Amino acid sequence: MAVWQENLKRLLNQKEVLILHGNIRDTAYIPADGQPIPGLSDLIRKIGRELEFDQVVFWGVYFDKDQKGMAPMWSLERIELLNPDPASEPKSRSTGAQERDLTVLHRWLKEDIRDLDKKTIFVINYIDKMTPYSPRGIYPKDTALLITLVQKLIENIPGNNRLILVALQDTMIPLEYYTNSPKVAVMEIPMPKRDERAIYFSQNLSAQGVSRDKIDLLANITDGLYMRDMENILKDVLVAKETNPDLSYSALKRIVNRYRIGWEDDPWARLPLEGPPKGLIDSAEAWFKERVIGQDHAVFEVVKAIKKARAGVVGLASGQETKPKATFFAGPTGVGKTFLAKKLAEYLFDTEEAFVRFDMSEFKEEHTISKLIGSPPGYVGYEKGGELTNALKTRPFSVVLFDEIEKSHPRIMDIFLQILDDGRLTDSRGQTVFFTESVIIFTSNIGTRTTNSHGRPVPEKTRLSRLEAITDPLERKKQIRKHFVDAVRNFFVYEISRPELLNRIGSHIIAFGYLDGPDVQKSLIRSKLDDIALNFRDKFSHLGYSLDYDEQVADYFYRKHEESIARLGGRGLVNAIDDEIGHLLANQMLFVEKYGIEKANFFLTINQKGKLVCAQMK
Repeated sequence: MAVWQENLKRLLNQKEVLILHGNIRDTAYIPADGQPIPGLSDLIRKIGRELEFDQVVFWGVYFDKDQKGMAPMWSLERIELLNPDPASEPKSRSTGAQERDLTVLHRWLKEDIRDLDKKTIFVINYIDKMTPYSPRGIYPKDTALLITLVQKLIENIPGNNRLILVALQDTMIPLEYYTNSPKVAVMEIPMPKRDERAIYFSQNLSAQGVSRDKIDLLANITDGLYMRDMENILKDVLVAKETNPDLSYSALKRIVNRYRIGWEDDPWARLPLEGPPKGLIDSAEAWFKERVIGQDHAVFEVVKAIKKARAGVVGLASGQETKPKATFFAGPTGVGKTFLAKKLAEYLFDTEEAFVRFDMSEFKEEHTISKLIGSPPGYVGYEKGGELTNALKTRPFSVVLFDEIEKSHPRIMDIFLQILDDGRLTDSRGQTVFFTESVIIFTSNIGTRTTNSHGRPVPEKTRLSRLEAITDPLERKKQIRKHFVDAVRNFFVYEISRPELLNRIGSHIIAFGYLDGPDVQKSLIRSKLDDIALNFRDKFSHLGYSLDYDEQVADYFYRKHEESIARLGGRGLVNAIDDEIGHLLANQMLFVEKYGIEKANFFLTINQKGKLVCAQMK
């Protein structure tokens, strides 16, 4: 048996009442011999025989085919466990009765559970549907009576009998069943573990000539899947092997992704290795540097991580192939982190729409965790799910940015830990979302703070301002980068005491450089002017409008905003340029509209008085 099955057997031998929840509806469970047990009912019967119980009585809902409309009916199924011929066990409902829930519970309480002649396991399926949990503790009269009867069953069941309550989630059943109750044990039935998956695939694929390393790959990348999914994956692998006996690793991954994320296409495998415009080996850095100005170090680190993901060597040290493709921690503010993340989404997945951003300043309170993964059952918004899990469910190939992570509530760090460790997250509705094909980016202004997360002043000797006196540009960049990395490490280790999260991020702490130096700043300004001209043409091309500028405009904005860019980064620059140019363009466009001019070519330049003007070119 698997470890959890051994635990189930031990608890059933020790405790009078078990509450089982979790993976209760899988099509099969895998024991040590690799031969699947068809379902939970068969597993309970198997363990019951081993513990020498005489019979098991199941009570649940089935659909009576003889009734018009397939009406649901409560029914009993009594099975002898110690029958010498298991094949002859009755599959039909031996009582022949269809009894209401109150009637059955009354009879069990008065007669059946006190029957000392036979050791019996009583199983109530769908207990969460019979007596659903109310977060306010207010129940209708019939439900309150049912809860009381179940509690009486729990309290009065004798030591020779057992009661098993089966629910999808432990949060969906009343607390009264297990609170301060020494007779009761609550156990979660897990998803198939790696060793179980390895046994299953080995039993079915080794004889078909599939190599050990490919079986291990299947065991690794099917983490979080049901047994039903693995049965389908096995069928697809065997079919694919008929046409291609030497199955490649990429072919196996495509088959698994079909059931894991619903996408068989793999954008990572399509990344070109060579050639323009964005060959990973020879052109990738140039592609990013053309778009992200003045951040050569950050671009180098990002491209290095992309190469590791493309080559499939992520997670070698841990042996886990379910981690996100890459993880970064970046800062400080106003230097192009978000812009680089958008361009990374465009590079990897051909569109900036594959970029998802979460402002963590909106997640300061503990209850805001529900915005990410969904509200608990019974609460407002439960049916909507979580913003994060919904986004990854819709687009599993994404770049996910968590902005200003230091402002989020400490409990949200647990979610990050699960994402970076397991590459998956379960929402409030029990649906699993996978992050294995995504890139995770955390950003922070930790290195520029004057107060820490507890509101205390940051000592002068550890502030960024002390480095501004360094005159050598290269040395200043080096020291600022070291300052940011040290500040991030201190934050995780000493401020929030979460070194385990820092360990998951590893060495991927990227300190973006400040935008100082005339060449970098002028390049940034030209880039923003090009964006404005391009966006203007896209928006007003149907009117025949276009926009251009001369080199003097870039010099004008450089002289005007040089100090601000060096100190605050490029974020304020974008707003300043957009506001100043937008005012001039608006005047010209309204003039053109007033006089019915059909086409207009607008041109930005500097007049003899040194002012920015917008003219119309013929």
